[in-house]
Amino acid sequence: MVARKRRIWSSKTRVRSFLRRFAEMEVEALDRLRAHVRDAAIAERRSIDRRAARLPAEVQEFLADDLHELDAICALSDQLSIVALYRVVEINTGRILGHQYGAAASRNASSISRLRSFLNRQGINLDRIPQFGAVNELRLLNNAIKHAGDVTPELASEYPRWKQGEELTGLGAAYERLKGHIPSYIFRLAERLKLRFK
Repeated sequence: MVARKRRIWSSKTRVRSFLRRFAEMEVEALDRLRAHVRDAAIAERRSIDRRAARLPAEVQEFLADDLHELDAICALSDQLSIVALYRVVEINTGRILGHQYGAAASRNASSISRLRSFLNRQGINLDRIPQFGAVNELRLLNNAIKHAGDVTPELASEYPRWKQGEELTGLGAAYERLKGHIPSYIFRLAERLKLRFK
């Protein structure tokens, strides 16, 4: 009896750890993408500075457009990083639900209200899962990026560091702050659902 319980516990731990590691690998891939963009931006900025040093002062101002475009590309990279990070949450949540409850349940992962309702029916309070606060902020940032372009009322009311109606800035720092919570959240969600290999 003790050996059987140990095997079940080991099975549960293995699948949860696998899911956490899988999420970590996805975050690491995003980090590599961000590093490529950052390195390319640094190289391009140096190139612009070298060109500017060889040009007369009255012509240097035309390089401002290049710098503005470079800043826009970096800002877009930060936005896409937030969206991609939330994609990690949604896809892994769907995998967990699909594994535990079947394919139809996995569709609940893409809507917070459906997910909350589904988990409540399983006796799980989504808000009480460790790291959910970070995941929820990420979700609201994702929605603001995709649907509004600035700080939404819901984001501002739940997370006061964001001011309603302001431009979404500091997304790179938000990505860095939130990314470490994602694998832990995936592990804890699987733990709450008592997920194990079937």
